[in-house]
Amino acid sequence: MAIIYSYPTLTPQLGDKVLGSNIVDASGAAVTGNPTVQYTFTDIKTLVDQQFIEQFTASSTVASQGPGAANTVHQIEFGPANSTSTSVTIDVNGKVVWLKTGTYYVTQEYYLQGTQNNVLYSLFRTYDGSAQVGATHVENYKVQETADKTRVVINQMINITDAMVNGYHVYQMIRDSAGANDGTLYKIANNNTWTVTPSAQLTISKLI
Repeated sequence: MAIIYSYPTLTPQLGDKVLGSNIVDASGAAVTGNPTVQYTFTDIKTLVDQQFIEQFTASSTVASQGPGAANTVHQIEFGPANSTSTSVTIDVNGKVVWLKTGTYYVTQEYYLQGTQNNVLYSLFRTYDGSAQVGATHVENYKVQETADKTRVVINQMINITDAMVNGYHVYQMIRDSAGANDGTLYKIANNNTWTVTPSAQLTISKLI
């Protein structure tokens, strides 16, 4: 094979091809041996042009929700069920079911409140029914004022493979006994005609 720089330089066309390694298949599963394959610039452009499209936003406007005691798991709820997406749904108990393979971006947003001078040690996680998904998110601080609320935002990138289709995720919180038996999610009732700020909100987008 000639030295690469000895080949002529041309402007690529969409029908042209390049060599590459096939690391994962269309379902996201690993490919054995990472075989060398050809890719057209048309297919590469289609891949690069993808963007995250929101599938739904779900939110709970109940006054408050949270664990009943220290070291007790609370499954977070996000309001009414939503099945408008053909890729992912959520039920009234906050259970998210993945209907299609792909890459998803998940944003959890909460407003955490405790009692003045208490030290909160609130933990948040994603759970698939048998194991935790991703890292534990920790909120550990001393509450300065009883009415103070801390905005908690947790972002996750989730890759759903064939084996995970029709599986589910739920979102949980716990009051770790390393802190006070305190820490609850509260909605914010705004003092004007604007809508309330939810205690818990979940937004899921899919790479399309």
